[in-house]
Amino acid sequence: MRAKRILVSVLSFSLCTGQLTVPAASAAEKNVPAYKMTADITEATPLQAAVKGTSPAAATTAAITTTAVTTTASAELQATDVNALGDVNNDKLIDANDASLILKAYAKISNNIASGLSFEQANAADVNTDHHIDSIDASCILSYYSYLSTNGTLSLEDYLSADKPLSTTTTTAVTTAKATTTTTAVSQTAATSKPISTSTTKSATSTTTTKALTTTSTSSSKAVTAEPTTTTTTAATTSTTTAAVSSTTTTQTSTTAVTTLSATTTSYVNPYKVQEIKLSKTEITLNVGDRGDISYVTMMPPTVTDYRDIWSCSDESVAVVDNEGWIFPLSEGECIVTVTSINNPAVKAEIKVTVKDPNRVSSIKLSKYSMSIPIGGGDISYVTMLPANASNKKEEWKSSDESIAKVDASGWVSGISEGTCTVTVISKSNPDVHASINVTVTDPKKVRELKLSKYEMDLLVGTTGISYVTILPTTALNQDVVWTSSNPAIASVDNWGNVYGVAAGKCVISVISKANPSIKADMAVSVHNRPVIVTSTTTTSTTTTTTTTTTTTTTTTVTSTSAAASSTTSTTTTAPVTSPTHLVQTINGATYIDGILVVNKTYSLPENFGVTELNPLTLDSFNKLAADASLLGMKIQCSSGFRSYSTQKTIYNNYVASDGVEVADTYSARPGHSEHQTGLAIDVNSISNDFIGTPECEWLAQNAHKYGFIIRYPKGKESITGYRYEPWHIRYVGLDTATAMYNSGLCLEEYLDIDSYYR
Repeated sequence: MRAKRILVSVLSFSLCTGQLTVPAASAAEKNVPAYKMTADITEATPLQAAVKGTSPAAATTAAITTTAVTTTASAELQATDVNALGDVNNDKLIDANDASLILKAYAKISNNIASGLSFEQANAADVNTDHHIDSIDASCILSYYSYLSTNGTLSLEDYLSADKPLSTTTTTAVTTAKATTTTTAVSQTAATSKPISTSTTKSATSTTTTKALTTTSTSSSKAVTAEPTTTTTTAATTSTTTAAVSSTTTTQTSTTAVTTLSATTTSYVNPYKVQEIKLSKTEITLNVGDRGDISYVTMMPPTVTDYRDIWSCSDESVAVVDNEGWIFPLSEGECIVTVTSINNPAVKAEIKVTVKDPNRVSSIKLSKYSMSIPIGGGDISYVTMLPANASNKKEEWKSSDESIAKVDASGWVSGISEGTCTVTVISKSNPDVHASINVTVTDPKKVRELKLSKYEMDLLVGTTGISYVTILPTTALNQDVVWTSSNPAIASVDNWGNVYGVAAGKCVISVISKANPSIKADMAVSVHNRPVIVTSTTTTSTTTTTTTTTTTTTTTTVTSTSAAASSTTSTTTTAPVTSPTHLVQTINGATYIDGILVVNKTYSLPENFGVTELNPLTLDSFNKLAADASLLGMKIQCSSGFRSYSTQKTIYNNYVASDGVEVADTYSARPGHSEHQTGLAIDVNSISNDFIGTPECEWLAQNAHKYGFIIRYPKGKESITGYRYEPWHIRYVGLDTATAMYNSGLCLEEYLDIDSYYR
């Protein structure tokens, strides 16, 4: 124990006589001394740093080495003779005033000035007993002062030596006393009275030392303290026997007291021990070659004085960390950097570190992710290594099954036998990065697909129709097929694919490969009982115009009345003849055959046809076509889309003025006969013979049908379409129809069995 402490016996005596109040006796009392007077004054440690100009020998001589105190009822503690630990101003309290005196002394000492403290004050100020008076001592006092303010009961020495949370218990005693009196006859010959016996019994079940207050009264009394959180009930029995001696009787009184103990428990955390580490960053991403980064550390609670830490890394091949916490990237990967408190090694914090190499391949893109090749044939998918500035873009190719397909060092895939496999390209600089191609190898001698020129057909009972079949690959040795009907009572089919309508209803006509029966194609057939050709009859007079739609056979009659003649004359014109196997409808002056809007030299549109721009579906499909072409380095753009009746009239008249009617009719449509008025046609690029033979021209001819377009005026069909070859003019007809026409090699007039010439 420290020097100049009073004996425990003196402390006990003082407590009993009420001369000194200590926090351990009752933490609920206010303004009590916040220190514990110790047993004796045995040793004085000189504080050379605190008491300027005082030699250690003088300081030791000045100390009182031993003091004998006699514990008698009349003895009193002279508290003014010594400063208790922490009570620098000797006011019997440990509070902010003591901390302030220490800080003032510390400021003087730091400036090489005498502290101004007496030897006793210097000893009391050295709270942490490190032989220095400084801010740590002041901080300890302030922390202890806060602790006392929350009903703490430890002495300052015990508080500072605590290394983990402790419990503080406040006990309240409530005693209820019950008294009973018993009168007993006693034979006594003495002439005087004296006490016979007095006995006191105490019983306690609480784990905390308590002081039971007992009163021998018929009434009950309570001592009230702070609201308890834990209650312990202790039964204490006190028996007192008093004998009044006389010659005849003795009166005996017995009292039973019930005491209730209430305990309030709080927790204590050492304010100088690190409890938590906070980081400014918990994740850091770095690039190889970067200067690195740091996550700043905050030790908690703020009263911590030891901020030292240790840094470590889980994988120093990825990154290293220095003693200050600066993280340096070394190679691509992930690791964990950990900071640990030296003050409390159980407290740690982690940073997830990701290191990337900007010069290393991180991904691979392919021009194709699937391909179909014949046995003996081959194909390639072009590779793009990313990022573009990757220093090593070398690649390695592998096939999952070389009995099906092989791949060389450049990525060329060769078909070996029928089947499927996966070909993979791997980055040599980063083997974790790869991309794959699904490869299907086919036998060119075997049928693998059947395509039809149409997949739906409408027939009248008693009429016929046909859907042409294309066998793929064209190199297949056995191209024989079999035609069947799901219900011959509705529609039958012969060996060449001619379908005959038998009765009204629906059925499916199928074509099957003889060489490979698993390969087939189906067509939905609807057979109708009555004519389905719908036309319009228009009657015009000088005053009114009425329009009616009627069902006829194949003719349209137009009756006109001349406003200048007194008599009425009528003429009848025969409409274009169409095949009875197609559904023909005239709606608002426009002709639809099998649902396809038809405009050519035979079929026209009215001047007020209700379209003012490109059809949205047509425009969307064209944009997709142009975008896909651009990926291959080709530029396909719309040069002319929708044209109104009046615009087409101006264009046509200009051509007539330049080249004459006969020549102009070979390349320009008359107003009302232009497909551009439908909003379904587009001219691309140069709209001249300069377009012929370009990569865009060749690609468009082979791929337009994949987007629902046809080359409207193909080469070799000039006498059928009525116009010369225009590879730049495409017409939207829908994906199924465009595909069927492409596979059949037919132009629109052939496909719909119609003609095209001015009448």
